[in-house]
Amino acid sequence: MDVKKSFVEICDCRVLLRRAGTGHPVLFLHGAGGVPQWEPFFDRLAERFHLVVPDHPSFGRSATPDWLDEMGDLGFFYLEFLRALDLEGVHVVGHSLGGWIALEAAVRSTARIGTLSLIASAGIRIPGVPAANIFFMDRAQLAHALFADRGLSEAMLASEPTPAQIDEMVTNSVATARLAWHPRLFNPALRKWLRRIDVPTHIVWGEDDKIIAPAYATEFSRLIEGAATTMVPHAGHMVHVEAPDAVTAALEDFIGGNA
Repeated sequence: MDVKKSFVEICDCRVLLRRAGTGHPVLFLHGAGGVPQWEPFFDRLAERFHLVVPDHPSFGRSATPDWLDEMGDLGFFYLEFLRALDLEGVHVVGHSLGGWIALEAAVRSTARIGTLSLIASAGIRIPGVPAANIFFMDRAQLAHALFADRGLSEAMLASEPTPAQIDEMVTNSVATARLAWHPRLFNPALRKWLRRIDVPTHIVWGEDDKIIAPAYATEFSRLIEGAATTMVPHAGHMVHVEAPDAVTAALEDFIGGNA
């Protein structure tokens, strides 16, 4: 897949942007781990859509702006991002932390959003069912928690990161800790405003998610009116990496039915 990389300046922040494919625009918002590589999942989406994959401000190779204090700031940023790139009817797909950012944007405005797809999204808390404490996990514990398939976690651990990749991992960890450590991976005020989301919404979850329990798929479906749900068997938190064909097919059906 021909992936075009460039930097754009939005809200006084230099942001790395990846683009591929043609068709209806799809904005993918990454999770806490950033975008360490171009995934097969991205290739599949770009075969049908114009896929846009940025590094969030303060993550990856994007700059850290002075105005970034909380997750809600990233929600506002992506509304400005869509306006600056003149994108309308955008199908927003957010994974984990990126799903939380998508929610922070959507409760503020859906004027440029066509649909919303949340993949193993953070952002709310079910009493008694908190998200796993990723901040206290070492690399091996985190790898085994991310995937249902132990072979994938072992492959992740066997891959020795380059110095540049280590720098990015540290950058992403610091940004995640600063924005999402306390309270851990949720905004106490977000739940009450989910009723403002007025675009078709799709909840996608791995049935074996050990980071954010599948019970959250049910809770999001309850809180967001008309939300559809896709549960993917034998997949964990990185469901789009572990089962790219199943997740892409579900997204294509949902987006195609609501384009």
